[in-house]
Amino acid sequence: MRNWVSSLQVRLMAGFVLALTLSLAGVSLYTSAEAQRQVDRFEQEANQARAERIQTLVSRYQTSRQGAVGGLQPAIEQAGRLYGLHIVVRDAAGEVIGDSHHERFQRTSGDSRPPPGRRPWGFPINQGGREITAVSLEASDLGDGPLEPPPSRISAALNRSLLFSGFAAGAAGILLVSLVSRQALIPVTTLTAAARRLGRGDLKQRVQSGGSGEVGELARTFNSMASDLERAEEQRKTMVADVAHELRTPLTNIQGYLEAMQDGLVEPGPEAISTVHAQVLHLARLVEDLRLIASAEAGTLSLDRNPESIEELVRTSVEGFRARADASRVGLTLELTQSFAPLDVDRTRIMQVIGTLLDNALTHTGEGGSISVSVDAGPVNGDVRVSVEDSGEGMAPEVLGQVFERFYRADASRARSTGGAGLGLTIARRLVEAHGGTISATSTLEVGSRFEFDLPFSPIHKRTTEGPEES
Repeated sequence: MRNWVSSLQVRLMAGFVLALTLSLAGVSLYTSAEAQRQVDRFEQEANQARAERIQTLVSRYQTSRQGAVGGLQPAIEQAGRLYGLHIVVRDAAGEVIGDSHHERFQRTSGDSRPPPGRRPWGFPINQGGREITAVSLEASDLGDGPLEPPPSRISAALNRSLLFSGFAAGAAGILLVSLVSRQALIPVTTLTAAARRLGRGDLKQRVQSGGSGEVGELARTFNSMASDLERAEEQRKTMVADVAHELRTPLTNIQGYLEAMQDGLVEPGPEAISTVHAQVLHLARLVEDLRLIASAEAGTLSLDRNPESIEELVRTSVEGFRARADASRVGLTLELTQSFAPLDVDRTRIMQVIGTLLDNALTHTGEGGSISVSVDAGPVNGDVRVSVEDSGEGMAPEVLGQVFERFYRADASRARSTGGAGLGLTIARRLVEAHGGTISATSTLEVGSRFEFDLPFSPIHKRTTEGPEES
């Protein structure tokens, strides 16, 4: 019962009934009051016209017949029956010379005076500047009533018509609202059922998103949310599989060496211990990388910010990779076109980002290639852009869109010689974003790739321009 009462369709119908009731009540009150006012005005004008006709009738008898009243009595009796009025005509001395209800009053009291509480109204008839006759009018209390239909019937008929039309309109409106609301709520009902199935784990649920109204927008939003949830679930499963894969390799190696030592197949000498130690270090780095990503995504990553020279950080990082570049016969250059004010950054984290980009460039740049590192002004006023461009193998567009995803590696075989665990670029993106910056990549197959990230200045820092510096 509670669900039925609280349903949207019932609430829509209840709201319509309430609005219709208030509207009809307002219209009825206004129309009834206006009709009554018009009826009262019409009755007033009709009474005035009747009084004028009665005045003309009495004046004609009094002035043309010099007080002869023989024909006056039948005339006012007829007028009294016609207009539903008690007409009394008195002369200047106050004597009654005509009474439309003469016979009735003679039978009841023998007096033509009105009953107590009755308020007569009338008018004098003057001749020669003096009053010769007074006419008194009041509503008749005869049971047969006037021959003319009373105007009050119009108001009563109008009120009845409003009442009947209100009931008819209410019934038709409720039926129409019920049909329209049921039709309109079909997408909502469908969406509710799909949301329930989605909540139970069926992430492939989708609904028709036709229409441009609010319900259509809600359906499109639901489909987008379902797609995001499905994609997130797939990424979660992939991440779990990737973590298991990355952890299994060093753990398997450690297990193998330890079992071999237990079986006496391998001597627990310095070489074996060094190999196991290297696997433990790799495992520790992997766990630390995962912790770092989780902290950055949760917004709990702590940064040790201090004013640092971005040129000095880039130069130090480049020099740290120069020996490896020389050994691979890859040209490594640094271009500094201008100087910048110190940035409030975490020195270790920014050098980690630059090191990741340089390591990635060296991994995918063959012998005889080149890597160029530059520091320039960013597209937004006050930003600093660090770029690492190589002449390596490049990436296809579908690969480029996933290079910052966790555990993604361009080499489907996942050979460790072509890269690490696939977390470096993900960590680099999270670290740049933690500093309020952005990172992006562009690439062309067989031409090379370009990675660049922008770091914002603090409001107190201003860029200064000095002579270019190269190394």
